[in-house]
Amino acid sequence: MKQETLQARLARSLDAANRRETRTATAPGRATRKTPATPAAGRQGAKLSVSLFASDLARLEAIRAYMAERGARVSTSQAVKLALRTAPLSGDLAAALAEIQKEDGRARKQ
Repeated sequence: MKQETLQARLARSLDAANRRETRTATAPGRATRKTPATPAAGRQGAKLSVSLFASDLARLEAIRAYMAERGARVSTSQAVKLALRTAPLSGDLAAALAEIQKEDGRARKQ
């Protein structure tokens, strides 16, 4: 009998978990998000997955270096939160969005 590799077993297990999650998330009357977008105090927030480009990663490292100069070591996650919480809500966001969409290959056709 041919023995299955650990990688093959893990892949099959992940596929099964994804199918279960999809069935649960798309079942009628069910919410598609298990973690609230705005968690209650003391609870862990929503997990997100994002793709960052070289310029984004450089900015994160600059934030981490800035904080390190001030005696605070911050993780990448904390650097992202610092950027989000200190970003001004201004007209610069529209220009940044256009640049992000261009990088993502999702620029709108005019």
